[in-house]
Amino acid sequence: MDEQEKQNIGDGSDNFIEGAKKAAEAAKTTGGGANPAAPKGETGATQAQQTAQRGAETSTNAAQKGAGAAAETAAKGAEATANSAAAAVKAGAETGKAVSEIAAGTAAGGPWGAIIAAAWAMRNTLFKIIICICLALLFLVSMVVSLPSIMFNYIFRTDPASAGVPAAYDIYQLFEEMSNAVGDCVTAGYDYAFVEVERIISDGGYNYEYSMQALINHGATSAEYDICYVLAAYSVAMEQRGTTKDDMIDKLTAAKSQMFDVTYTVKKTTITILAEDEDDEDAEIEIDYVECTIHPFDQSVILTAFGIDLSAKYSQFNITCGEAITNMANALKLTMYGAIRSGSVPLITDDELNEFIDKLICSQLRKDLLTVAVSLVERVPYFWGGKSTAGWNDDWNTPKVVTSIGSSSTGTLRPYGLDCTGFTDWAYKTALGTSIGEGSWNQWENSTTITKNQLLPGDLGFMAIPGTSASQHVLMYAGKDPSGNLLWVHCEWGIGVHINSPNYVKYYRRPNIYWEE
Repeated sequence: MDEQEKQNIGDGSDNFIEGAKKAAEAAKTTGGGANPAAPKGETGATQAQQTAQRGAETSTNAAQKGAGAAAETAAKGAEATANSAAAAVKAGAETGKAVSEIAAGTAAGGPWGAIIAAAWAMRNTLFKIIICICLALLFLVSMVVSLPSIMFNYIFRTDPASAGVPAAYDIYQLFEEMSNAVGDCVTAGYDYAFVEVERIISDGGYNYEYSMQALINHGATSAEYDICYVLAAYSVAMEQRGTTKDDMIDKLTAAKSQMFDVTYTVKKTTITILAEDEDDEDAEIEIDYVECTIHPFDQSVILTAFGIDLSAKYSQFNITCGEAITNMANALKLTMYGAIRSGSVPLITDDELNEFIDKLICSQLRKDLLTVAVSLVERVPYFWGGKSTAGWNDDWNTPKVVTSIGSSSTGTLRPYGLDCTGFTDWAYKTALGTSIGEGSWNQWENSTTITKNQLLPGDLGFMAIPGTSASQHVLMYAGKDPSGNLLWVHCEWGIGVHINSPNYVKYYRRPNIYWEE
């Protein structure tokens, strides 16, 4: 195996029944047991029902503040959910049972805590089934209100006038389609930048061959955008009404010229022109060329494309547009990935990346390798068995089923990315055009042992000798921090690509390629 296995809470499919049971148990534990002052019999049932109905009213009022038809749907769903649950509570309480659990649940979780605790305390399985159905419905209603309308409008048809042609969608298929649409727009922006480079060369009459050799291309390996953030930003810009994929694409396409900034510096060099006749002398001439730089994707263009001021007040709630985007993006991540972290906005900026690389003491070849490797920090998640060809992979951060065996994530839907050796091999293929092999065993075989003192940026670190331990991990050396600690850039289970100073690296290896030291 390429990665140390860790069983994370929340792995696998959601289980609403088990979740409801645990919620009830937690409510009883927090509530501290029975309440001596709790009413009994019909009086307790009446109070429980009134509590539940107040919860329904609160849910209804909150939902009515939502966006358009989505809010109306949520309000009706919340009211029906609370009423059904209240009926279940009343029926059980009339038998003289579960009163203390109601009090405990109320103390722990308010009206909904009372509903969950009381229903679960009943012996009749039917009531437990009812409460689980109600909880599932409440979850669905909450999801509708929180998700960006560009997503839920297609699924729930809350705004039929702009729902588009499809009558129904699987949410994962829809998310993949939206991801591809955004990716195509970003690719168009990169293509525009590349055409701009050729225009600069042509208009200035610069030597094409030398100019293309001097091209510094950060756009090919950097795509600093977050699909969930883009979809949320567009939905907020439209105030959750009239959102369509085509309109989103049109607005992103209109901003393609601003996605990848292009700068250039004019340079001169002397070249030798070989004489055609042996009796003639070779001639030396000075030529002009340009060193163009395609900068990484500028994420601020997303806000520009949709005309968003993050500090402006969002009309539907007493929050800013920036807060509304964050809330919607997080809701979408929880729905798609089961966690907010997956697919998060990169934490390392271009200036931080350039500063990090400039401080490295090594050859330019190794700097190029580290530039590519570090460009993925916080941009690509861990995916068991994840391998990719050179360059940016548009499938990264989109939901895929884990098919490689041997992991607790096997068979589950996760945002696609790289595993530890997939990352190190990708960096070498992208930066140097050579593969160091897939899997820890191949990368061990294709490298040579070095000492800790011999480490240079780009060398590899191993947790264990392949085949000798069930836990394995491969990392890339990235220099030292100001305190002298060894820094490693690697793709780690549950985190993705990041830089830190782990203490479990035991073996140091140098890939068997040509190095210009």
